[in-house]
Amino acid sequence: MKRSDATKQALLRAARDEFAEYGLAGARVDRIAEAAGVNKERIYGLFGSKDKLFDVILIDTMREFLDVVQPLTETDPGRYVAKLFDYHNHNPQLLRLLLWEGLHRGVDAHDIDGWRAQHYEQKFDRAIDQFGVDARFAGHLLLALCGMSNWSLAVPQTTRLLLGDAAEDRDATREFMQEFARAAMQNFPRAYQRREPAAEPVNALTTEERGDAPEPDPDTTLDPDAAVDRAAQRLRAAQAAAEAARDELAAALRDAHATGASANQLARRVSGTLSRPVVLKLLAD
Repeated sequence: MKRSDATKQALLRAARDEFAEYGLAGARVDRIAEAAGVNKERIYGLFGSKDKLFDVILIDTMREFLDVVQPLTETDPGRYVAKLFDYHNHNPQLLRLLLWEGLHRGVDAHDIDGWRAQHYEQKFDRAIDQFGVDARFAGHLLLALCGMSNWSLAVPQTTRLLLGDAAEDRDATREFMQEFARAAMQNFPRAYQRREPAAEPVNALTTEERGDAPEPDPDTTLDPDAAVDRAAQRLRAAQAAAEAARDELAAALRDAHATGASANQLARRVSGTLSRPVVLKLLAD
């Protein structure tokens, strides 16, 4: 490797560390120069400005991510989420750079030679084939899958508040997200098909067809006041059942705690049903 190439690589490594740690506004060119063993003028001569250096670092880090993970080849949503989670868990700098960019620039995503725009166009188009979704939902699907894999790593404080000690078990978090993504995708087509309007007007049924048609939902034939009363009655019954189930669970938790189960263990077992603070309060009462 030429000395000039080695110098540039040292600059890129130092700049990535600096920007990931302090962001675009907080990063200092003199610290980057010192870490790379060059003077500041060398950095400005190569990249022009701190903003342009940040752009180079971000695109370079995104390219590295694609080389390692190759997410556009994955067709299983669970493995897709797991790959993203594993990469960002072990290589946090890309996620940090993207968060810093969003904080500093908002929706203004800088590009270099159109690479970034082309990458996201390919990502959008591939999602249609990868996961068999309609083009109308490809972007939202990618946001959901990426958010699912990244959010717990982006906001560790929120993860800790929601999961308690279980936040340290990232393998369990990864496994949950992986299975959740698969389950969500299995139900996703039915969900959006229900929202699609009819392509053509529906013809009137014949007498024979009407004979096979299901009975109308009685709730849809009630007058508005009666429908409200019935819906309220159902909600009250559901609330009473939920309250009874909660009392039953609270009693079971106290019994298990009395026989030696720790509060943290019990909180993990009912995760998604009761939050950890609620479990601790129930056990303290």
